[in-house]
Amino acid sequence: MNPIETLKIEGGKAGLPGEVLDDALGRDDPFTVIEWLVPRRGELPPEVTAALGGAAEALLREKVFAHPGTRAGKSGAAGAGGAGGAVTPVVFGTGGHRGEIGAGLTLLHVHAIVTALVENIAGMTPGERSGHFGAARLEDVQSRGFVLGHDNRLFNPEFTLYAGHLLQQAGYRVRYAGRITSPELSLLVPERGWAGSLNFTPSHNPLRYGGIKFAPADGGLAGEELTGPLAMRANELLERTPPEAWPGRETLEAAIAKADTTLERVDLHDAYLDTLNDHPVIRLAELVETLKNPPPGRQVFFVTDPVWGAAVPVYQRLLARIGERAMRVLHTETDPYFGGQVTEPNANTLSEAIGALGDSDAPFKVAIRNDPDGDRGLVGDEGGACKMNRYAAAVMAYLLDIGLRGALVTTHATSHLGPDFARARGCEVHLTATGFKNFRPFLKKGDALLAYEESDGMTIQGHTLDKDGVLAGLLALRMVLHYGKPLSEIVDGVEREVGRYHYRQETFMIDMPAAEAKQRLQKLSAVEPGSALITRDGRRIITGVNTEDGFKFSLEGDAWVMMRPSGTEPKVRIYAESKEGEETTRRLCEAAKKMALEAMGTD
Repeated sequence: MNPIETLKIEGGKAGLPGEVLDDALGRDDPFTVIEWLVPRRGELPPEVTAALGGAAEALLREKVFAHPGTRAGKSGAAGAGGAGGAVTPVVFGTGGHRGEIGAGLTLLHVHAIVTALVENIAGMTPGERSGHFGAARLEDVQSRGFVLGHDNRLFNPEFTLYAGHLLQQAGYRVRYAGRITSPELSLLVPERGWAGSLNFTPSHNPLRYGGIKFAPADGGLAGEELTGPLAMRANELLERTPPEAWPGRETLEAAIAKADTTLERVDLHDAYLDTLNDHPVIRLAELVETLKNPPPGRQVFFVTDPVWGAAVPVYQRLLARIGERAMRVLHTETDPYFGGQVTEPNANTLSEAIGALGDSDAPFKVAIRNDPDGDRGLVGDEGGACKMNRYAAAVMAYLLDIGLRGALVTTHATSHLGPDFARARGCEVHLTATGFKNFRPFLKKGDALLAYEESDGMTIQGHTLDKDGVLAGLLALRMVLHYGKPLSEIVDGVEREVGRYHYRQETFMIDMPAAEAKQRLQKLSAVEPGSALITRDGRRIITGVNTEDGFKFSLEGDAWVMMRPSGTEPKVRIYAESKEGEETTRRLCEAAKKMALEAMGTD
């Protein structure tokens, strides 16, 4: 029975709504079936669940392997294989190229990106190759080679193995790390002297998305000087590859199977943890011993939730060192659908890990929830979640209290709590556009003590050039042991020092591509200081305008709002902050959203 017949027959047994089936078949979007099925897996007979899921995945596999031009007429969605077989272009946003699996990320995209990378490296000057990939001669870059990995999403092994096949064909040494977090690769690429890494993950994006993160020899996410030319060349290759020139599925499957047997396998989880043994702040071996044999009254219980993602293996290795009395790992099963849960860490999804803290009578407890590639980490305890805006300020205080010195680096979209605290302690502050790649200059110079984004990503001096969600939890353990206080109390203490900041961030979907939203929002360039933001309770005079990352408007009364379109997804993010209370901030956020909608002509 073919997948379409299976969907119709098994869907009828399961009560699959007709509109879902129509979307799956008429719009060529099998993910609609998966998204309907996942939350009902516990209610339906296992054989029906397996058949429906298998049929949807089989249809997705066709999209992943095919050239979109061969699927013209099978979808009404632009860029999804229909509308004349249009190919979704390669776009590197704040964290790599991302797109829906089978539409924005297919084997054709992998071919274009890897081929473009190989061509661009070959075309560089010796100085450029040395600066980006650690060696002047092309042959030496090839010898250093790349390490490849992925998170647990659908078809990521196939994407990764095919990329490895292409790199091998181009003369590169290729190491295959399998399921691995982004920070593990970021830390170990420079430590091992490799030329760079490709990690197949869209980070925190929902289950229908895939992505590719590209890092050069220093381990940090590639900057625009690399990703700009890479995307340009990849899109040229996409345009110049007609359907008849694209290999058939059997050829692609043979290449993937060959790579599966020839790529050099590397297990990097213990190596990552061992590297942290020597970090002057984490001192992991010492921390592990303290957790296993704590001083009286200093017992700590650590619950980690890797959301079924790439952090599962590294947490399991850490658990083997610490022991079950002091640590627990949730959601270790293999599930490319993340249990049907939201993949971006938030207070609701952290609640399961916080609930598990009650299984221990230890006086100190720490919980963490990561995203699928492990570069974000939301920490908390039985007092609740500690969002990064507040947590990072506490980390900065801890680093200063143990005698370290350096600058704080964050984005325009973060709360002013951390920057104001750092300035009050005499530290320099640097603000950048969103994206850890923008922190690179400060991190490489070594003068940044702490770098973080409000979206639960951070790193510290002497660690990676990218964010590390595993690190966030280890720092929380260090802090509660150092101060002998619960984590939530430590975080509250920072606010007592500089005041309470009421911060709000909202995201709303839009019916247009991200690039179009960015263009339409340019109307806000006409806003000048002295004009007003109209809220439900009056007018706020705009005192400053910053356009480095979307549009940020400083307001009278030490408040601000910001509008920023996503670099890759059809959504706009709104930020607001005041010291006057949550209701005031909510109204500022509401007014900023209205302002953005009017600028885009969708109000």
